[in-house]
Amino acid sequence: MPAALRYITDELSSLGLVVRVERYGSELHDVNLVAEIEGGTSDDAVELAAHWDTVEGTPGADDNASGVAGVLEAARALRDLDLPARTIRFCLFGGEEDGFQGSTAHVRQITPDTESIVFEMIGRTSPTQSAPSFLLDPPTVGDFIALIANPASAGLADLFAAAATPHLPTFPLVMPTEAMEVVLRSDHVPYWSTGRRSLLVTDTAEFRNPDYHADTDTLDRLDLDFAARVTAAAVRTVTRLAG
Repeated sequence: MPAALRYITDELSSLGLVVRVERYGSELHDVNLVAEIEGGTSDDAVELAAHWDTVEGTPGADDNASGVAGVLEAARALRDLDLPARTIRFCLFGGEEDGFQGSTAHVRQITPDTESIVFEMIGRTSPTQSAPSFLLDPPTVGDFIALIANPASAGLADLFAAAATPHLPTFPLVMPTEAMEVVLRSDHVPYWSTGRRSLLVTDTAEFRNPDYHADTDTLDRLDLDFAARVTAAAVRTVTRLAG
């Protein structure tokens, strides 16, 4: 854990960004790392987030080093952006695997109209794809990125899908209320529960990745070109949202 935190801090600092530590608990690893490109005319922010923690015993290459890498590369691409109207904030959350502790603490500190894109596993493709039972005629090949929104966040899914076209297949899904439990599993949840817009961007975890939460979740099993295309679409989306 200390090595991961040092690496994230060093990478963001090397871009000329100031890294802020948000402590949310008494353990040394109970921290979020946050950096931002300050906006010019708005107190609200567009946040690009991922969780840096993993399940004990797994290397976590997809869950969620892939998401962390995406945030860091997006920061690299956005750092020289002309002053945006809204602040662009890069958030690396701890405690996702323990009930979204870091992101829950974070949303208590942000403005009501701040919104987010959350990377939750963006590194796997597969020739086969399964899906929750409530979906009718879902994709059967794992070559897309899923864009999961609640009704209030549907516009974020539309923006991301447009930014991804034609380079990346997407599967936008606005969740019906009766199926919400399937997707209430990552750091978008504290945003939704406080009335903020948030988009979950995911390769669908165990519906595609047989190494989910296993010691075989290693770098050699990732599709890095796919992750790069997801990140590029996110950069285009954030640029538009930030104005």
